[in-house]
Amino acid sequence: MMDIALYSLVDDMVSKAGTEGVVEYWLRVGESYAERMGKEAYVGWPAFNVAMKDGRTSLTIEGAVNVLTDLAITDKDGDVIGYVYALKTCPMAPTINRYIQKIGPIPDSDFDVADSYNNRVRDSAVSNYCITHQKFREVAANNITVAKQGLECLHLANKGRLGEVKMLEEHLVKINVDERHIKSILRSSSCVFALVVKGKTAGEDTVE
Repeated sequence: MMDIALYSLVDDMVSKAGTEGVVEYWLRVGESYAERMGKEAYVGWPAFNVAMKDGRTSLTIEGAVNVLTDLAITDKDGDVIGYVYALKTCPMAPTINRYIQKIGPIPDSDFDVADSYNNRVRDSAVSNYCITHQKFREVAANNITVAKQGLECLHLANKGRLGEVKMLEEHLVKINVDERHIKSILRSSSCVFALVVKGKTAGEDTVE
């Protein structure tokens, strides 16, 4: 019942702080949660990707992640600077399904908060809970080094309960990945994101 009560909490927060206030709150929650995970260091991408597959890194706290080693991101010299990853199932999916089964339609406040975030911050949320999860990944990635190099998390796309898709074209361009490939990944996953070395730029050939 407690997880279902989250929707009542959001309703109450919106009535008191408005949608903008709730957005700011969820951003703080994501940031605070990630900072508690601590620092991580890996000797190279193979070691990091094994940790991702085995669920031994903070970036898998949300659930199982597919490591798409066929989507290595390279710079103009051909050196690997990152990879694309896919979260198999939204961690909030059980809560959403239980709410619909036990209570009824998702409250409008959920969509109102997501719309506020999409309009003011970044057009990437299909639910108000996306705000916390995306912020968490961004901050958690900042606490990880691979071969002594800092990482940056780029949210690429996610899929809502009814199949609606949010895709960030500017991030796809940054890593030179074709959106058709991302759409195919979303057929069996909820969220797709990239982890790249900070300050590095992908080459010119688009990955398809």
